[in-house]
Amino acid sequence: MRWLSHNRATLMMTLNRVPRAMLSRCLAGALLLAGSALWEPADAQYGGFGFPSFGNPWFGQPAPPRWAPRQRDLPRYRQPRERESREREPTTPPSPHKPDVAPAKTGIVIGDSMAEWLAYGLEQAYAESADIGAVRKVRQSTGLIDQCKGEVRKWVEQSLANEKPVFIAIMIGINDRHSMQACGSLGKSDAAKPATYAFRSKEWAEAYGKEVHEAISLLKSKNVPVFWVGLPPAKNIRDADIGFLNDVFREYAEKDGIEYIDVWDAFVDEDGDFTMRGPDVNGQTRLLRTADGLNFTKSGARKLALYLEREISRTVLHPAPAEPPVAARETNTPPVKPNERTIAGPVVPLTESTHVKGDALLGGPGPSDARVLGGEPPAPAPGRADDFSWPRSQEAPAAVQEGAGYAQDGPDVAPKSSKPSPRGSSRKSREHAH
Repeated sequence: MRWLSHNRATLMMTLNRVPRAMLSRCLAGALLLAGSALWEPADAQYGGFGFPSFGNPWFGQPAPPRWAPRQRDLPRYRQPRERESREREPTTPPSPHKPDVAPAKTGIVIGDSMAEWLAYGLEQAYAESADIGAVRKVRQSTGLIDQCKGEVRKWVEQSLANEKPVFIAIMIGINDRHSMQACGSLGKSDAAKPATYAFRSKEWAEAYGKEVHEAISLLKSKNVPVFWVGLPPAKNIRDADIGFLNDVFREYAEKDGIEYIDVWDAFVDEDGDFTMRGPDVNGQTRLLRTADGLNFTKSGARKLALYLEREISRTVLHPAPAEPPVAARETNTPPVKPNERTIAGPVVPLTESTHVKGDALLGGPGPSDARVLGGEPPAPAPGRADDFSWPRSQEAPAAVQEGAGYAQDGPDVAPKSSKPSPRGSSRKSREHAH
């Protein structure tokens, strides 16, 4: 207690010795430090402790700038592009959905991976219809070239067995862009190397055309409409290669009497180049192909199937009535009534040539043309306007000859005489009248 009382006395003596001005300066400095610490916005604007030109005098260097997030570091809001998901599209279509009610008619879609997308588009088109449906018969990486093994023929026969379709659609060939062997050369000599045809060569087109013809013959054995759907453009495949295949498909489809469906224009832009996006079946711009540029999205598959759907509706669902033969139409002509006016006269061929007897040329001068060319005018008909003969003939044309009582206007008018009066008689009668 004695030590504490001694220290208190010493402190009071020291405070009494300190000038009051020094004490006020210390209090002002403390208030300044407290105010600058509380004024944070001014610190960010001026640096230091919130007042301009103060800096940071306590450490002899300017205060470090405060960290603020940059514009590129801020999170951005990505607006969805036309409500489409940015996730990776699947390369294979969903599995077929079994309808609640089995359709009355079914068709077969056969081919490779593109044919599977075609069948998926048809399933979407006929999802709410109980009249017709589609059955998939596809293999992902198949083609018509099997190196003379006969596997494609067996696969097609098995796909058509025990089926009663109302139509068959095939889409295949995107995997056939390579060389092929000549199957006929294997039977000549086992030691000889089989001939190989380069893709897009003349020999390749003939050999591949035989494979196409054989496939069409198998499909036509069901006696139903057959449709060959052409290949669309792809992202990483040359247009010339796909166009060459489509030319072969179109040629043999026309020869074998089936329908060829061209879908090329559905997946190109205005300049004819490949495009990933385009109008869908409703006219809205959508993503039609997946990221690989080969497979299709849901909108693209539906647009692909639209071309086939039109032909199915025209030939299968709503076929046009068959016209009777020409001979039957001629024999079944209804009789014409006596007082009924005919609708059309006899048919005269416009391209039939006129046969000229003798050595005279067709269109050459005739007897009447000889007088015209010689300067002799034709003889005028009696009573016609160009008849200047005098005296005038007593005969008048039948068309202008006046019958008895033709010029009578009433019962008091006497009929005119058919004997012509001289020209001067009428003139003299007018002079005597004056």
